[in-house]
Amino acid sequence: MNRMTTLGLLAVAFLAAGQRAAPAQAGQAELDQVLRQLESRGKTFSTFSAKFSQKKYTSVLKEFDTPESGLFVYARARDGSALLRQEVQKPGVRILTIKGGVATLHQPGLKQAQRVSLGKNKDKAEYLALGLGQSPAKLRETFDLKYAGVETINGVACSILNLKPKSTAAAAYFSSITLWITKTTGIPIRQKLQEPNGDYLLVDFTGEKVNAKVSDSLFDQKLPPGTDVQELR
Repeated sequence: MNRMTTLGLLAVAFLAAGQRAAPAQAGQAELDQVLRQLESRGKTFSTFSAKFSQKKYTSVLKEFDTPESGLFVYARARDGSALLRQEVQKPGVRILTIKGGVATLHQPGLKQAQRVSLGKNKDKAEYLALGLGQSPAKLRETFDLKYAGVETINGVACSILNLKPKSTAAAAYFSSITLWITKTTGIPIRQKLQEPNGDYLLVDFTGEKVNAKVSDSLFDQKLPPGTDVQELR
């Protein structure tokens, strides 16, 4: 099992469980501005889809794993719950879906799947889509927020927002999450998920589409006969 597959399993386990410095005053003013932008975007948000690429950095080896790429789709169901599909297409197929409070990770090549009912932790599904439609008030409930400057990503000016989990259980998985949020659209186009041991996952989005029509079938996983399904608790 490679480290990227292990990270996918870590994401499922996490769902089942519980930068550059800026001057204080300027940082607070800029933070407030970014949060107002997120608030405005959240009022009209319904769906987000994009191509993504991600690579895992292992601190002990001081190197990145083989990059992965695929499709990412996030939406809200009518009851307000998260709908998510993260489909890794290269170099191998791995599909994570969340619908109805149930997360399913399918590895077709291994004929294996892991499934977990999120129950009271269903809100944690939004950890995989931070900055996409959540209100600043909701983010503040879960994270300590800090403005960390400005950086240009692929020619696009972005505000950098650092999120540190308040929950000890959550921080055991991700010690911090950094978002690069475009100044023009208020959408994150890069995420960095930092683990306590120094490893991190870097995710980039391209070809983003906001509020485009998305089929509900994208969030269903019909597992082929013969798939070994492990029910996690």
